[in-house]
This record gives sequence, structure tokens and C-alpha cells, in this order.
Amino acid sequence: MTGTVADVLTFPLEPVATPEADSAVREPREAAEVEGWLAGARAGEQAAFGCLVDLYQRVAVRTALVALGRMEDAEDVAQEAFLIAWRKLDAFRGDSTFRTWLLTIVWRKALDRRRSRMLWWRRTAVQSDAGPFEDVPAPSASPERSAVARDAMQRARREISRLSPTLRDTLLLAATGEHTYEEIASVLGTPIGTIKWRVAEARRKLGERLAR
Repeated sequence: MTGTVADVLTFPLEPVATPEADSAVREPREAAEVEGWLAGARAGEQAAFGCLVDLYQRVAVRTALVALGRMEDAEDVAQEAFLIAWRKLDAFRGDSTFRTWLLTIVWRKALDRRRSRMLWWRRTAVQSDAGPFEDVPAPSASPERSAVARDAMQRARREISRLSPTLRDTLLLAATGEHTYEEIASVLGTPIGTIKWRVAEARRKLGERLAR
């Protein structure tokens, strides 16, 4: 599975904009297959819920990875979110898609873990300009990549980590290619127009810093 902070340089931004008002996000209807699994899961069928896990595991992990930067942490948070979703399935009223409801749980749990990790890091880390996201692994370098390219990637990672959390989170969620702007708006509880501005502003700042 891929998806690191550095991937923002290679993932295209592919959210699909719609003409809907910024203040309201209309969710698409669940696919019939998903509706069937939800009905089975609500009836207590673990196999049905397992199908939902299989369907959404990848996006859940990659969503958590944006906030946490470490695959181990992201996988742990995704697993925790699925357990919460299973236990609280009766609370899902269908106001959004199950996917968006699940990813909202994932994001909240990821932020909780990040706050705990940042607190620990501030208490224990030695003085450094690297920041707590510096250990995020970069994509495996191909043999033909030069040292200059690797240095540029490391610099980009540092600059991304220095964006404000609000800009960085929104940029990386969009950059995964997993989410539409509408879904990001729902998960973050933020108007679509604000999401679009954050992505544009983050890319502008990143471009200016890398051009220096």
C-alpha cells in the first residue's frame, strides 16, 4: 500500500467539483450491494460487515495516514475505527454514505492519536528542524533517480510538514486521489469552498517555498 506525505508530489488532485452550494453537501446513494451488506451487518452478520471492511479498508488506512504519517499507526487507527463502526452501527442513520460516516470516525481517531503523539514528541524530541513527520517513508527510489532528485523529495517533505496542520491535512487528503472535495468537506465538517481554497493555498505556499 502506498500513500505518504511525499506522495503529494506524484498523486494527481482528482476531486470532482460539483455546482452545489458550499454550505450543503449532498451524498450519493449507497450502492445496492453496500445497502445489502449494511442490512446484514445491522442484523448482526459479521460476514456482511467483513465485506464492508474489505471494501473500505484501503481508503480508511490512507485517510488515517494523512494525519499520522506512519503506516503502523494508520493501520491501527483504521482497525479501531472499524470496531467502533461495528459497535455503533445502529447510530448510523444514513444522513451520509456509510463510507463518509466511517471515514469521519477514522479521521477523528487519527487526530486523537496525532495529538497524543505530538505531545509526546514535544516533550521528548531533541531540537531539530525536521519535525515529527520527518520519518515518513518516501516512495522507493528507482535505480535511475539521482541524488538531486532524492534531495528535492526530502526538501519537499520538509516543506509539506511545515505547512499549518489545516492546510497540510486538506492538501494531502485531496492529493491521495481517494476523496472528492465533497467527501473531504463532510469528513472535516468544512464548506466545499473552504476546502478548495485550502488546497489552492497549500499548493501555492509549497510552490513558492520549493522555488526558493
